This record gives sequence, C-alpha cells and structure tokens, in this order.
Amino acid sequence: MQAEKRLIKLIRGFDGRLPDEHIWEYISLAEHNECVVALENLCTQLCEYDVLPAPEELTTIQELANEINLEESTWNFLRHPNS
Repeated sequence: MQAEKRLIKLIRGFDGRLPDEHIWEYISLAEHNECVVALENLCTQLCEYDVLPAPEELTTIQELANEINLEESTWNFLRHPNS
C-alpha cells in the first residue's frame, strides 16, 4: 500500500524529535495496516512534545489524512500559526 510506505517515511522523519519508542510503535502500526491509528497517534504526540512539523511534513500529513479518510480535527491543530 502506497499510503503505508509514505506514512512510514514521514514517521521516520521525526526520529530525534520524538522518543524512539513512539517512532517504532507508529512504524509497527503502519506496517500492520493500522495507518489511521499510527497517524492519529503521531499527530497527538507531535502536539504533546511541541514538535512543529515543517511545511512539507504538514502537507504530507494532510495528504495522508485525506487518503486514509482521517478527520481533519485529528491533525489540523498542527498548522503553523501563520498559515
């Protein structure tokens, strides 16, 4: 599944900005066809750890969320203050 591969790549991009245990947990979820849960959890932890995604990361989050039918409310709080 293309979304799964893109999500795993996105999650790996947060290595060093989120705890390793979260990174590996979300990758495992994505690998086991739990992309919705993985992306929801990723977004929640980005907020919890005050990690501001780069604009291209946020675009990827939005694209993946749309592709896997994730509600906008689960990720839109990550938007940059000026956007």
